[in-house]
Amino acid sequence: MLNVINPFNLGSVLTDDKFCNRKKELNDLLTHARNCVNVVLFSSRRLGKTSLVKRVMNNIAIEDYLTIYVDFLSVISEKDVTEKFFNAVVRGVGENITEKSFIDKVKHLFTRIYPSIDIGPDGISLSAKYDKSETFNHLVDDIFIGLNKYLNKNDRKCLIIFDEFQEITGLPESKRVEGILREYIQNQQNISFFFVGSRRRILQSMFTDSKRAFYRMGFIYAMGKIPNAEFIPYVVDCFRKTGKECPDTIVEDMYEYVSGNTYYMQKLSHILWNMIIPGEKATKEMFDTAKNELLKSESSIFQGTFVEMNFGEKKLIRALSAEPTGKPYAIEYLSRHGLNAGGVQKSLKSLVDKDVIEKEDGIYRLVDAVFGKWCSKR
Repeated sequence: MLNVINPFNLGSVLTDDKFCNRKKELNDLLTHARNCVNVVLFSSRRLGKTSLVKRVMNNIAIEDYLTIYVDFLSVISEKDVTEKFFNAVVRGVGENITEKSFIDKVKHLFTRIYPSIDIGPDGISLSAKYDKSETFNHLVDDIFIGLNKYLNKNDRKCLIIFDEFQEITGLPESKRVEGILREYIQNQQNISFFFVGSRRRILQSMFTDSKRAFYRMGFIYAMGKIPNAEFIPYVVDCFRKTGKECPDTIVEDMYEYVSGNTYYMQKLSHILWNMIIPGEKATKEMFDTAKNELLKSESSIFQGTFVEMNFGEKKLIRALSAEPTGKPYAIEYLSRHGLNAGGVQKSLKSLVDKDVIEKEDGIYRLVDAVFGKWCSKR
């Protein structure tokens, strides 16, 4: 079997043939989108939220829904919010875009913002041109008026994904931005909005705090890990289809080692796959080597996360990575790890707020199990 490509995807959104289960989540989200229900979708990082919502978009586009994807991860101003949203709408409306169809389908929808398109050898480049004196309110109004003109004229419904939506809370004008967006979003009849994010506490607070603009604006949907009973056969099958074998027992150990994290499961499998000679089987020794390679490959990221913490947070992180506990204030636990109750209380709150630590089944532990393994090795 020559030139077989490693089946374990790293870094990019998964296509349907590499997508593991998520049947219930996919069906639930498609139902909400069809009914124009707003959804707040969150999980810890690297569980595959973006791959899931992109698959929802692909599936519902077949039903002639307009799909729009906006990534708010890098926004630092109202201007960024406006331009990212506008450019995503233009790309959605101008699907299969050419210079002529662009003029026909897009240019006359808006009055305050003027889309500019450049079709070159590297693809399509879009930019938004508008009078800088225009307010955020007026620009958002223009986007929604233009979008609804298109939907009404073509008798279509729409799904809009706002990925990493919680990042707008970090803007200097966050309260105004939230308030204005809510004003327009709540009046949409033919559009479903998915508010997606990995900073779970911040995103949840936006929609569950009665003092916030987006209070009760969406159906709260927490995305969990893929169960081991579904993930393990998928991984074993991926090895087998490419002429290599990985015993169920090793895949089970892999799942436990990364605590079911989708990204790490893919990466650890990727590393292990590269070690196996075609036609042969993975061994425990290979798995141990693969674990070390995984920690080494993530080390610079973990180092950056660790150095940004204060001294008290670092001590608590090390304690919980070595010994998750349901009683972090117990005298024996504090003594064992050189902690004090006041410092633990302060650090616990800040690390939970940052989604570094979570309480699951009454036990405090690191959200990122592999980060915990790295801390323990230190």
